[in-house]
Amino acid sequence: MKRIILGAIAAATVLITPALACETITSTKVKVSACVDTTGWATQTPSGDQEFLYFSNDETMGFAVINENAAWPVSKYREAILINAAAAALDAKPENVTIVSERLENIGGKSWNVIEYQVLIPDGALLFQNFYYVEAGFGSSQFVYWSAPEGGTSTAFRAGQMLATVEFTN
Repeated sequence: MKRIILGAIAAATVLITPALACETITSTKVKVSACVDTTGWATQTPSGDQEFLYFSNDETMGFAVINENAAWPVSKYREAILINAAAAALDAKPENVTIVSERLENIGGKSWNVIEYQVLIPDGALLFQNFYYVEAGFGSSQFVYWSAPEGGTSTAFRAGQMLATVEFTN
């Protein structure tokens, strides 16, 4: 009887829960892809090293995907991320970048580094959640999400939805 009830609840949940509109983005530089919810993210024109760039429909958060063929030691890659953050900070000063946390996350079956940092900018501050993976023979990949600091939880939720779809391709 429990199976029938649980099955009915699961079926009702599937009918009630709307499916996310998914656009698969596939890197041309490294073997990785992910699904972007096109009902919540709007495509933007990437610049510099960005391969993909999106803003939320209300423009309170954004994310970029940066993929490169080269793979450096993880410590050097982390250092480069923070140097780039400092270059964008108020007065381009490293002291205007504050590390909030660091951890490892399993994404697509691989261990990714995560560094969260806050950058002071002329209009206030931005909170970045940078998920990065580096491996010899693969290259490097960054999924970088940002928002105002008070939007960090919402941004982390949206990042989690997308990062759950990351796949390493052949």
